[in-house]
Amino acid sequence: MTYPIDFVLPWVDGNNHEWQQIREKYIPKQLNDRDTTSSARFRDMETLKYTLRAIEQNCPWYNKIYLITKGYAPDWLNTEHPKIEIIREDELFIDKSHLPVFNSVSIEMNLVNLSQLSEKFVYMNDDFIIYNRIESSRFFKEGKPVDFFSHNPIPRNSLYELLKGRDSWIHSINNVLTLYNKKFAPITLDNRYLFDKSYSIVDKINNFIFKYLLMRITWIKHWHHPQPMLKQTLQEVYKEFGTEMMQSSQNRFRSKSDLNQYMYRYWQLLTENFYPYKYNDDLIANLDSLKILHKMIATLKKHPEINFVCFNDSVHLSDAEYETVKKALTAFLEEQFSKKASFEK
Repeated sequence: MTYPIDFVLPWVDGNNHEWQQIREKYIPKQLNDRDTTSSARFRDMETLKYTLRAIEQNCPWYNKIYLITKGYAPDWLNTEHPKIEIIREDELFIDKSHLPVFNSVSIEMNLVNLSQLSEKFVYMNDDFIIYNRIESSRFFKEGKPVDFFSHNPIPRNSLYELLKGRDSWIHSINNVLTLYNKKFAPITLDNRYLFDKSYSIVDKINNFIFKYLLMRITWIKHWHHPQPMLKQTLQEVYKEFGTEMMQSSQNRFRSKSDLNQYMYRYWQLLTENFYPYKYNDDLIANLDSLKILHKMIATLKKHPEINFVCFNDSVHLSDAEYETVKKALTAFLEEQFSKKASFEK
């Protein structure tokens, strides 16, 4: 590797009493939407320590870790360490009047303000674990983010919502797709980005339909794991959609009008600024119960080749069972990543 690669993570401790009081103050009285206000959006599964340990252990080539916070950091983190940079939201936000926010996508709309960031970086959440040692080429090759284009012709529309239930995340993706279809359609991509040998037959068929019949995006398969990005991408997207992004930045809580960080990935895909390769080395599940966690752990033991794991907290996990799941999860991660990172006290 001849260039620095940073990691960027937003983090909030939903157990912080002061933060809870501020949040309660701003929740609109008429807002009664579990998808928007659920504590699962902010609960701290206490995985951050292991997420950071995994970066240092399995990505020893990393340059620096930027942790975006409400203004505080975990007690165990040495914030003076040269490899750690704490970015307060009031430093990050372009328009300070949008603060305080309780919506991760509002934060993502302001990433362009991370001026000190290296040109190449990886964006991830605190429930992502890089499970095995990987080379920097897993994220960047020939100077470009390693990624894949996998189209799906089935839209997530009102019928989908009727069958699956309301999901503000789906709305935010569809809002991004609307912007990008207006910008790029009819969309044409070179065959090497659509039919790489690493893609499945289903991927290739769907991409064929996209290229020769649709020529616009209905849905793109997601990669809910560490995402390689370019700082150049943040700048280009903000230049093109800054007005819409600042409107989304104002949404203190999740909203149907949200955009989200996938707009950066889509820009890289649609401008052909990525290295096409589709890996199948990930595991993700919504932790609806302790049973789901045990199943994930069993899968990891059976498939040691898995490189990326997402232990996604679920709105369907009750507050009572949350404590049990958190205890079991942190015990497992402590067993796997017992060595302290250099930036721990």
